[in-house]
Amino acid sequence: MTNEAIPNTVDSDAIAETSYKQIVDYLEEILVRQLEKIRNYDLDGAMALAEEANELAATIGKEGVLDKPEFVDERWRIKKLYKDIGLIIASEREEVNQKLKLIRKGIKALGLYGKNT
Repeated sequence: MTNEAIPNTVDSDAIAETSYKQIVDYLEEILVRQLEKIRNYDLDGAMALAEEANELAATIGKEGVLDKPEFVDERWRIKKLYKDIGLIIASEREEVNQKLKLIRKGIKALGLYGKNT
């Protein structure tokens, strides 16, 4: 048996980049699914996906993955997905507010009608 050093044949940087790519791709997939659930008014499903996305985003953010030049396209797509999700939620919130105003008006009208009878 010789005491020769065994060369390091594992490229740990390449493995890390592959793992990061898988995590980023999975985050993007989750955000696409979340957007679809929001569009279909499946808020429970969207919230479950949001929790999972937040965990992945925290990991990616902590490691600074999307700041790396090789992830510029993914960064752009993920930012767009988050923006789209935010816009849809804001739009839905406004729609709900308008409906609540109409309901309050109706309740007020019923209250006035009840007092006059």
